[in-house]
Amino acid sequence: MVRHVLVPHDGSEQSDDALVYTLETFPDATVTVFRSVEPFAEYTGAGGYAANYSEEVVENVRESLSDTITALIDDAQIDRDPDDVERDVSYGRPIHEILEYVEENDVDQIVMGSHGRDGAARLLLGSVAETVVRRSPVPVTVVRADGAAVDSVLVPYDASSQSRRALEHALTQFPDTSVTALYVVHPTVEQLESGDESDEASVWNEGFEEHIEQTLDSASSIAADHDRVIETESTGGKPSQSIVEYVEEHDSDHVVMGSSGRDGLARLLLGSVAETVVRRSPVSVTVVR
Repeated sequence: MVRHVLVPHDGSEQSDDALVYTLETFPDATVTVFRSVEPFAEYTGAGGYAANYSEEVVENVRESLSDTITALIDDAQIDRDPDDVERDVSYGRPIHEILEYVEENDVDQIVMGSHGRDGAARLLLGSVAETVVRRSPVPVTVVRADGAAVDSVLVPYDASSQSRRALEHALTQFPDTSVTALYVVHPTVEQLESGDESDEASVWNEGFEEHIEQTLDSASSIAADHDRVIETESTGGKPSQSIVEYVEEHDSDHVVMGSSGRDGLARLLLGSVAETVVRRSPVSVTVVR
């Protein structure tokens, strides 16, 4: 159960979307809206800056956050008292401040926009979001847009412990939503059927169909433990590309994936796959530890 959600906010439309998504998706959780003020040179009074300038900036940002929260709740007609939404402002580098807040405040999940404002507020996607996805000890959801109903969830699945946790997270977080477990076979099914004798393909030549069936059966068993029935699919190709293509071709609304997969033929998800999917997916992505 998600009890405390952190929403990094930089004043961009994308971080507004992340906040609306959070308030709608986690109605019973404590929500903290967090902004990190980028360090800047503090000059002397003679240079036009008071000695306590950073404190004034932080306080102004805090007041701005309060106004933003109230406006978003009103515009989205969310049944929540703005005063119940916590807000926190720090002075420092966003990545460091976000991760430190998570560690010190029992945060269960981070929800952030797909990218932020240009200029002084750094782009979230790339410099911040991808690093948070990589380093966070808790699940991270990167939101593409608010207001879209989640009717179908895709879970890339390879039977690793991380993909099992991702599937369990999807089943718990989306109890009334269709869930599909997708196993991306690498090398491709076409390579295997063509009799490619490369070292990688030859390992799979014998019994790969049984392996795929066993892998997806384990996903169905996890769903059964949660009193759920899920769809299972397999495809061949480069994992990140295959996942994004599946999302586009089947109109999936949300991707939930593990932070890493099995070593060896099933590529490590973190880095080579998870970050690429976060970057390229047309829908929101949750990366689970």
